Amino acid sequence: MLLRKILGIGQPPPAATRSARLVEAIRARLGSLPGPRAEFVAAFAGLLVRVAHADLEVSDAERATLRTLIRDHVGLNDAEADAVATITTEQAIGLVGIDYAALTQAFNEHGTVAEKENLIDCLYAVAASGDSVSVVEDEEVRNVARALGLSHDQVITIRSRYKEQLAVIQALRQQRTS
Repeated sequence: MLLRKILGIGQPPPAATRSARLVEAIRARLGSLPGPRAEFVAAFAGLLVRVAHADLEVSDAERATLRTLIRDHVGLNDAEADAVATITTEQAIGLVGIDYAALTQAFNEHGTVAEKENLIDCLYAVAASGDSVSVVEDEEVRNVARALGLSHDQVITIRSRYKEQLAVIQALRQQRTS
């Protein structure tokens, strides 16, 4: 075991390398994306995947929502959005992993308050794509919002748009009817 660790076999790359790999993979695929824009796209897509993968899988509905949100909110065409969603999802569920803290930091550096609020709305949209926002997904969205420096009121305002999909609320309603 020690020899494997010394040789780096089976060890995930350092966090900085993981986030840089994601940005570089996106830049390589999209070609003309300048550095800061590639970082923003990687951060946006990576944080969407963070919520999609919160339950340790990414459903087909979540993948479709990822593509649409990346296309519509980052300004990529269908092929580019598909490529970014695929690259990000593969890195998140693969052995390489994604350094979400670095992506959050990049989004903080490049995103405005409006873009941060938009991201939180998109995170809830990804979580709701399966008709229910699980407690785990809801907590991941809240973690991202805290890391982005958004207030509780800002998050609650956005979250209220998804109240019908919140698993907690659905369970309470079902319990009342039983």
